[in-house]
Amino acid sequence: MDSKLEGLEKPSIKIAETRDELEQAFRTVYSVYRSTKYIVEDHPSEMSFSVHSLLPTTCAFIFKEYLKVISTMSYYADSETFGLPMDALYKKELDVLRGQGRKIAELGALATPRRRRWSNLVVYLSKAMFNYGHLTGVDDMCIMVNPKHVRFYKEIFLFEDFGEERWYKGVGAPAVALRISFRDYDDAMIEAYGKSDFDTDLHSFFTKVNNSIMDPHILYPVERKKPLSPENLCYFLEKRPEILDCLTKEQRNRFQLMYHDAFFAQGLM
Repeated sequence: MDSKLEGLEKPSIKIAETRDELEQAFRTVYSVYRSTKYIVEDHPSEMSFSVHSLLPTTCAFIFKEYLKVISTMSYYADSETFGLPMDALYKKELDVLRGQGRKIAELGALATPRRRRWSNLVVYLSKAMFNYGHLTGVDDMCIMVNPKHVRFYKEIFLFEDFGEERWYKGVGAPAVALRISFRDYDDAMIEAYGKSDFDTDLHSFFTKVNNSIMDPHILYPVERKKPLSPENLCYFLEKRPEILDCLTKEQRNRFQLMYHDAFFAQGLM
């Protein structure tokens, strides 16, 4: 939990907005996943993203050293048409939460190059992600992780078991589903860290929003986040056109409505 940002030039955390920031985030995910064999085959784009990455309700959080993205993780908001990436393995479990009227989101596409992992960047990105979840009224934050990482997420972030271990064909590795209930998160943090003698007050670190430096109006509510420009959407679809082939008819129609101008420009309408 030590702050290890010494030597980083102008470190900052933000939501990716520009084409360059998104491309750097997608390239970071590709590079890390390829090196760990989660991506088995090379792709000419050298970027890893899906249709969920391009939805207006998705936020790619990035940690930057000046202009260079050095770590990233994405916030996927649930939707009736597209669901969540985790539905590929854990739809039954997620549907239980949906049936209870809970607003759910997924934390995914986590990637930090090996040479940067000593800086604990994932902890800072997770704080931003959790704060964003609170600001947008999420009830549950869910995640799929490799079994070897389960202990870290449960002991540090207090994720709880959500789904048993299953084989995730998409990355050629096993996965375990975990979840945080934000309705109970503050109490859980107090119980775990409130009276501890850690040098870092982890309860305050993860659950308190400093409004003097984090204005809720700066982080757009999920429902009002702007979609990609037609030019940027066309750029990314040209890099991975197979994304459209994986959509159901309903998803394609919905995606087309979201990005009417881009589809018209590409002659896909």
